Amino acid sequence: MNVLNQALLFGIFAISIPIVIHLLNRRRFRKVRWAAMRFLNVSVEQNQRRMRLEDLILLFLRCLLIALLALAIARPVVEGLSGVPGSKIAAAIVIDNSASMGTAEGEGTRLSLARQTARAVVERLPAGSSVAVSTPFRSDESTTEHDLANQRIKEVPQTDRHSDLLNALEKGARTLAGQAAAEKELYLITDGHAEEWGAFAALEEKMRALSAGMKLHLVLVGSPAPANLGISRLVPSGTLPAVGQPFRIDVEVTNYGAHAAFDVAVNLLVDGQAGDESWVIDEVPPGRSESATLYATLPRAGYHRVTVALGSDAVPFDDQRTIVMQAVDRVQVLLVDGEPGAEPREAETFFLRHALAPVSDEELGSYPVKPSVISPSEFASENLADFHAVVLANVGEVSMEMADRLAKYVKEGGGLLVFPGENVRPKFYNTLLHAKHHLLPADLVAREPGPATQTRKLQPTETNPLGLDGDLLASASFRQSFDLELPREGYRVALRYHDGSPALVESDLGLGKVFLFTSTADTAWNDFAVRPAFVPFVNRLLGVVVQHREANLNIEAGEALSHRLDASLAGREVTVYEVSDPEALGRLTTIRGGEESSTLQFGETHRAGAYQATIAGHPTPVLFAAQPSVRESSLEFIGAKQVNRLRDSATVIRWNTTNRVSEFGEARKGSELWLPLLLLVVLVAGVELVFAQWFSRSK
Repeated sequence: MNVLNQALLFGIFAISIPIVIHLLNRRRFRKVRWAAMRFLNVSVEQNQRRMRLEDLILLFLRCLLIALLALAIARPVVEGLSGVPGSKIAAAIVIDNSASMGTAEGEGTRLSLARQTARAVVERLPAGSSVAVSTPFRSDESTTEHDLANQRIKEVPQTDRHSDLLNALEKGARTLAGQAAAEKELYLITDGHAEEWGAFAALEEKMRALSAGMKLHLVLVGSPAPANLGISRLVPSGTLPAVGQPFRIDVEVTNYGAHAAFDVAVNLLVDGQAGDESWVIDEVPPGRSESATLYATLPRAGYHRVTVALGSDAVPFDDQRTIVMQAVDRVQVLLVDGEPGAEPREAETFFLRHALAPVSDEELGSYPVKPSVISPSEFASENLADFHAVVLANVGEVSMEMADRLAKYVKEGGGLLVFPGENVRPKFYNTLLHAKHHLLPADLVAREPGPATQTRKLQPTETNPLGLDGDLLASASFRQSFDLELPREGYRVALRYHDGSPALVESDLGLGKVFLFTSTADTAWNDFAVRPAFVPFVNRLLGVVVQHREANLNIEAGEALSHRLDASLAGREVTVYEVSDPEALGRLTTIRGGEESSTLQFGETHRAGAYQATIAGHPTPVLFAAQPSVRESSLEFIGAKQVNRLRDSATVIRWNTTNRVSEFGEARKGSELWLPLLLLVVLVAGVELVFAQWFSRSK
């Protein structure tokens, strides 16, 4: 037997009080010799013996009353008993509601089966027991109202996120830490999806540690899905998403099942409207991925939802993906020419200007890209906020004012493209742009004067982020270029020379993006500008820069949105709702203010798909999209050996619709005795009162 309130057990020593009172009030007789009364001795002695016995009975009852009361307050617990009135359990139920729990199971899903399981746990708890219902993403306070607990179980939502079971166990254990109960039970209800158990050793160790202070129950629901086709990747091409101009969408479809899938249709939807054509993949082998290429056209300027969808299967969350894109009808590019030349063709930006707008003079007015050429001396008079990108072409020196303005511009979402040349002085670039503002992704290494000894060829990296054709790139020859001193981190190499040295390096600063090319934009150091690869190269750079301005609008489910807005919107209330469920109640948030801008932050992105944020008093809503977790698409479960290892620290139950509710609580063996003891106290007090009245009657 154990007691929950050991300090109060010392109250049992209070039984000394009635004993002391009894000793102090013992009847004392003074003997008086009286001849007439000697015949009454026998009767008096008999009364004294009877009264002494009565006093001892009352003393025993009063001592027993105090001892029982002290024991009840100390809350003793006895092993081996069950069903004793007053026995309470402190329980915490953690329901895994990650994306894999949305897999079809019978007429419902794994999550619906988990809800059924949780209700069975609550049903088996003794009356008055506390229970807390939580998920890996949300916790609720403990309650003794079991109807409220069942309502919370019913309201556990399905998410498209990847869950952290280690953190979920820790939160459940913290809920039980402050509970004073004979037994503490922690239930983890999950499907045993292998991705959630990736850190198996850490989870096993955590469960072993928790089992020392509570009873752990691992309830596995559901059965393996037979097959799953999912969209594992959706990436728009680097081309500029201009209004009315088709641009490419690259899609990757993965077969997570054990059998090949044939004639897989991949459909494209823009703002919920299906396109005219779909891409059909002839075969997707098991465990392999295949690519599809679709073309989308955005009908008007502004934000649009671009969705790629497959046919539905038993694992529905990855059957479609949505991204938000902004269509532009006018893109302003500022070209800062460091060597204008005597004639237009001799200008450093001549080829850049024509590559950005590769149309005839008659078509320039309707073409979306509008390049503007200025000299470095005119830079100070330009309003950089009017431009989507700024290009420095062989600009010799960078002043402190120019560096400050460029850093601020990029942090707020602008794009910077740097093409060096003979005029460039690396000291200014390295000191002001790299060291001070961290604007450049790398330092420029000072060049040795003189002609190049050999030519080099361009080639894309393995990831090829610009999606450029390797054969076209290889047709250009580079005679001279700057070497780069790369930092330890914070940069990405987008193009290399054939000898492995970097040719194009990119980095992010704030909401903007920077590209640093190591050779010229004209033909002084290479013939790249007159090769077919140059036009797509320049336009891909611009497309990436423009799309990056809104890159934070496409996040993973569970990731918090942080989108920069105009400073005038600070403090306004925002209503956010899922576009796929417009009748649902929206969630409220407030735009936070800053010195020169404001920020819309929203963290409840548990479901994949498009969201719309309506700003009070502002005509244009903000669209953003959440992507389902790719990790959840796998069909792998934890193995039998791993499950058996977990049995050392937890009771493992595989639950399905045929299980008995009584399975929960069968091993429960500790029972509190405070209520029976309290009833016994009342009984003893009543007996003592009756005896005291009986013994005090006239004799």
